[in-house]
Amino acid sequence: MQYVKIHISSNENQLMKKSFIIFSTIILFLVSHCLTAQPMASKTNPSGVKKAVPASIDRQFKRDAARMALRLDAEKEDARYLPVAISRDNINSLYKALCNIYINDETGKSIARCNIRTFPNPSIDHIVIIFKRHVDWAAPLKQGISETTNKEFNRLLDQYDLAIEKHVQWNESQDAITLRSKEPLNMAALASQFDNIPGVVQIDLGVPKFGGNDIKAKRVTGGWEIDFIYSFGATAGGGGNQHIWRFKALDNGQVTLLKELGEPLPSWMRCDSEGRPMASRG
Repeated sequence: MQYVKIHISSNENQLMKKSFIIFSTIILFLVSHCLTAQPMASKTNPSGVKKAVPASIDRQFKRDAARMALRLDAEKEDARYLPVAISRDNINSLYKALCNIYINDETGKSIARCNIRTFPNPSIDHIVIIFKRHVDWAAPLKQGISETTNKEFNRLLDQYDLAIEKHVQWNESQDAITLRSKEPLNMAALASQFDNIPGVVQIDLGVPKFGGNDIKAKRVTGGWEIDFIYSFGATAGGGGNQHIWRFKALDNGQVTLLKELGEPLPSWMRCDSEGRPMASRG
């Protein structure tokens, strides 16, 4: 085999070196850009629901889903004896169902605009702790500092990410503080953990005495049956009327408005974005 010797001039050699340097620089820039570039914004959340729900309504759905999930757990056992954390699987499944109803059904959108939410029972975000005014651990509270000197009290605040929201005089011999949680929790179970702290007299879960609007859910084959309940009239006195929209929201995303029940909606009820009365087929 014969080898052919190729002669490269010094000018050609310099040109090749420069070309190699330029090519290497371009490759390094492209690799660096790929490694540091931000990923494209996802159009879905961890539950797989398209982000077509306004942020304010989305927050409501998350809380409604948590309260309905806690109700389901409390059907099996008194909420006081359940874990403080609410079943995450049920929360995610119900949240997805609420979002799908909003996204896929115009009546569902109108219902959300009417602010029909779960009635605030059970409590998922706050408790009121009533205690003896002159108990030692409350000294910082009297100075306007949202802290206590009780180790167990402070441990519970840290463990469950609670904030002392308000300190008020309850009566002549007692004060009260409102604790609020960042995430939805089973507040009935949490309340029992404060019972043994010296000076604590009573814990109020802050559940309203009278009824109102609500959302109720029950598990059916392949998904959920969800009732949106609008109450109007003399509800504060224990009477009043209700109009109910019943949906089936399947786990695969399919949504069906099954029926409407109860009394016809009042003519003054306006919920859609253009100010028209909500559609009613009741």
